Amino acid sequence: MTVFLADARRDEGFLASTEATRVPPMAINVIGRFEIAVDHEPRQVVGNLQRLLLALLTLRAPQWTSPDALTEALWPDDPNSSAESRLHLHIHRLRSRLAPGAIESGPDGYRLDVPPETVDVWRFERAIGGVLADHFRGRADTELLQRLEHVVGLWAGEPFPDVEHPDVVAERYRLEDMYLLAQETRFTHLLDRGEHEAALDVLAPVAGEHRTRESLQVLWMTALNRVGRRSEAIGVFEAARAALAALDLDPGRALLAARAMVLEQPAARQEDDAAATVAARDMDEGALRRELASSLTPEETLRGRRRLARSLAMKGRLDEALELLGQIEAVHRARSREDEVAHTLADLAAVIGVTGDLSRAEHYLDEALELEERTTGTDQRLRLVRALLLTHSGRAEQAARILREVPRPPDSTTSVPAMEAAAMWWRVRSQVDRRLGDPDAAATAARRSLWLASRPGTRADRGPVLVELASSLRDGGHDECFERFHRAINAAHEDGRLPMAAFAHAAMAKAQLMWGEPEAARLHAREALSIARRCGCWGFAARAAKRTADAAMALAEPMRAAWYYSQALSFYRRVGYPLLPEVRAELVELVGSGS
Repeated sequence: MTVFLADARRDEGFLASTEATRVPPMAINVIGRFEIAVDHEPRQVVGNLQRLLLALLTLRAPQWTSPDALTEALWPDDPNSSAESRLHLHIHRLRSRLAPGAIESGPDGYRLDVPPETVDVWRFERAIGGVLADHFRGRADTELLQRLEHVVGLWAGEPFPDVEHPDVVAERYRLEDMYLLAQETRFTHLLDRGEHEAALDVLAPVAGEHRTRESLQVLWMTALNRVGRRSEAIGVFEAARAALAALDLDPGRALLAARAMVLEQPAARQEDDAAATVAARDMDEGALRRELASSLTPEETLRGRRRLARSLAMKGRLDEALELLGQIEAVHRARSREDEVAHTLADLAAVIGVTGDLSRAEHYLDEALELEERTTGTDQRLRLVRALLLTHSGRAEQAARILREVPRPPDSTTSVPAMEAAAMWWRVRSQVDRRLGDPDAAATAARRSLWLASRPGTRADRGPVLVELASSLRDGGHDECFERFHRAINAAHEDGRLPMAAFAHAAMAKAQLMWGEPEAARLHAREALSIARRCGCWGFAARAAKRTADAAMALAEPMRAAWYYSQALSFYRRVGYPLLPEVRAELVELVGSGS
C-alpha cells in the first residue's frame, strides 16, 4: 500500500493525496512512547534532542517553525554560531527515520508534512473532538458510547514522554484534559444508562490516579452510592480532600454536594414522620407472595394480588403491577362487579400516572367514574384522584373546582377509612394551593395530611405527602424544606421506592437551584434522571432532565443545557404528557437557545 503526498494542495491544513510523490506507509506514535514505523518496520527515536525536535514539529504542524525557534528550544543555554549547523544535522537524522518528504524545508523554516492519520496524537484529537461534539449535540445512544470507548482506547499513556519543553508540557496537559473529559463523558453515559457496576469497573482506576480532579471523584462517589457502597463513597471523598489539602486547596462545591448527598440521613423522627413512608408489611414482596399462595378463597386471592400490585408499583416495577391489576380487572368484569371494576380502574390510573402518561390515566379514571356513578355514586376517592391528575398536568383551577364539590371529611374521626379519606383530601388541598401560588397554605394542608396518614391503623401512603410538604416549604422560601427533602429521599431509598426517590431528588434539585447551589442541584437532578429512566417513570425523567438543564445553564454550560432540555421534551412526548402550550413553547425555545 502506498500513501501519496503533494506539495501544492492541502485538506484542512494538512497535505492532500495526489499522484505527485509516492511515500511508504508510515506511523508516528507519541502517546505513551516515541516510535516511528515505516513500511511497518519500527524505528526508535533515540536521544532527548531528537524526541524534542519531533515533538515540536508534531504539535506545531502544519505551521512552519523557524530555525531560530528550534535552536532556542534545543539549546537554550548554549547559543553560538554552530547552532544552525547542529540543527541541520538533527533534522537530517530525524528525516532518515521518517518516510521521504515527511519533513519539509522552506524559507520560513521546517514543518512536519504528513497526512493527519499518520500521527497518533492527531488521530486522537480529531476522534475525541468529533465524539464530544456529538455528545454536546445530544447524542446518547449505544454507538456514541462505543465511540467513546474507542477514543479512550487510543490513549496509551502520557504524550511526548520525558520531554520537558514548556510548549510540549502545555500541550501534554491539554491532551490529558481532553482524555479525562472523554472518560468522564463515558462514565456519565454509563451511569445515565443505569450500568453502575460497569461504570465502577472502568471509573475506579482512572479516578484513583487523579484524586485532585474533583469531577472524577464526584462520578466515583455517585456510582458507589448508587450500588449501596456508601462508606466507600465517603472514603473517596476523604482521599480526595487529603490530596487537595496537600496542594493547600479545599474541596469544591461539587465534591461537597456529592458528600452531602451520600450522607443524607433523616433528623430525629417526629410524630408526623414514621421511619418508613409505608408499613413494612406492604413492601415485603416475599411475605405478600407467600400470603397470596396460601389464599383459600377467590376473594382472598384478589385482595392478595391487589396488595402485591401496590407494592410492585411503589418499587417501580410498573409493568408487573399493571399486569396484576389487569388480571384483577378481568375477573371483576367477568363477574359483572362494576363497583370493583371501578376501584381497579382507579388503581390502574394511579400506576399509569406514575409513568407520566396522564392522558391515558385520565381515560381509565373517566371510565371508573362512569361505572361508579351507575352503582353507589358515593366514592369521593375517585374524584380526588382525578383532581391529583389535573394538578400534575397544570390544571389546578379544575382541580380546585373538584375539591370544592367534595366535602372535607372530619379530622376528629377515629374511623381508619375516614382518616385515610381525610388525609387524601388534605393532600389534594396542598397540591392545589401550591400550584395556585399559596405555598404557606399548601404547607399547612400537607402537615395536616401527613398527621392523619400517620395515625395508628392507617395504611395511607405518606411518601408523596412528605415530598409535597417539602416542596411547599421550598416554594415559600423556608429552609426547613431541606430537612424534609432529606427525610423523603432517605425514606424512599430505605423502602426501595424508586418512583418516590426520583420524585424527591428532582424536587430537591429545584430547591438547590432556588438557593443558588447549581452543583448540588445537578447531582440530585441526575440521580432522579437515572432512577426515573430505570423504572420507566417518564414524567419524572422529563422533570429531572429539565432540572439538569437548568443547573447547566446556571453553570454557564448552554450546549449541555440544550441537550437536557431536548431530553425533557423527548420524555414528555414519549408518554404524550399534556404540557401546557406555554410550557412546551418555553422548552422548545430553550432547546434552540443552546444550539
